[in-house]
Amino acid sequence: MTSYLGIIIGAALVNNIFLVQLLGVSSLFLSSNRLQNAIELALLNLLVLFLASTLNLLLFNWILEPLGLQFLSIICFVGISSSLTILILESIKRKLPISIRRQRLAFYLTSGNSAILGISLMNSNSLLSLPQSIAYNFGNALGFALMIVAFAALRLRLDCADIPAPFRGAAIQLISAGIVSMCLLGFAGLV
Repeated sequence: MTSYLGIIIGAALVNNIFLVQLLGVSSLFLSSNRLQNAIELALLNLLVLFLASTLNLLLFNWILEPLGLQFLSIICFVGISSSLTILILESIKRKLPISIRRQRLAFYLTSGNSAILGISLMNSNSLLSLPQSIAYNFGNALGFALMIVAFAALRLRLDCADIPAPFRGAAIQLISAGIVSMCLLGFAGLV
């Protein structure tokens, strides 16, 4: 149990897919300045990232690899993540109609998120067992969602801060992302 917890914490913090491995960084700029919108986007990304990467892992281990069809992995991974995102969006459309209208593009871009493809490709080359890979997927999805919310909150603080003119906007956000990623790497010896 502690090994799985270590994998989840390590994937969420130390090897954060968003800041340390630089996959899905466009979501840093895509999430809005409203914290509610960022939380909704983070929850959708958490769900899609975890489910798609786990389904891709199962597809690769149980179908593609035994049949020798590893060369189809990227096409299958993108197809699964896109289909899963559309299914999830259709199922929540009735419950969150205002959010879907407000963030339609951000929600649909989740299906083509490079983080999903990156995690799926890392899983296909991983030496972890199936349960460990699922814990790794959950840790990556959790870390990704946490960073979306954290950077939306940081963006709210930066809007009120006295920042020199050349550093306003994307510049200070990238500098902040670099500082946060260095801080996350500081957890490397703990997990």
